[in-house]
Amino acid sequence: MRETRTIILYMIEKREYRIAELEMLPATPDMITSGSLDDEIARRMSAVIEAEAPIREALLFKRVIYSLSMKKVGARIEPVFRCIAQSLPYEKTEEEGELVFHNGDESFFRTSIDSDRYSYQIPIDEAVNCILFILERENRIITKSELKRLFQKELGYEKLGAKIEKLFNAACRSQRLKRTGNGRFTL
Repeated sequence: MRETRTIILYMIEKREYRIAELEMLPATPDMITSGSLDDEIARRMSAVIEAEAPIREALLFKRVIYSLSMKKVGARIEPVFRCIAQSLPYEKTEEEGELVFHNGDESFFRTSIDSDRYSYQIPIDEAVNCILFILERENRIITKSELKRLFQKELGYEKLGAKIEKLFNAACRSQRLKRTGNGRFTL
């Protein structure tokens, strides 16, 4: 009897990371906490999610607060931003204690070099997509150490720092990835 092997192709794409373009608007913390900018903040958050999702909450808030001519989301502003973000009609998941906002099609990963996005801001699902992309491209069983090297290279990082290694290890725990009996990765 002949054995048949089924291979699932995910058709993951590699894309360049694109930052949402937001017009600068001078604002003050008092304007934000008064509620007078709630609709504008929601509009800006939606624009960022549409352009950059999946996106972690901290990066979403950073993009919007910078567009309001401020440096950081402080203790007074954070509850306002959280409330507005919770009301947005996007799927939200929790990842390592932080919300991640999604906008639909996420069968891709993005390189982050020169994009004002650091490795700790990459959602784990996006890192899993990078690993699936590598597995599809290589079309073979790969050891974890070799996969780690390819992962680092694919994302465009010259060195494997602690943050990239943490992201890689978190992605390797995903149920979406398959491993052989000896711990190697396969499709």
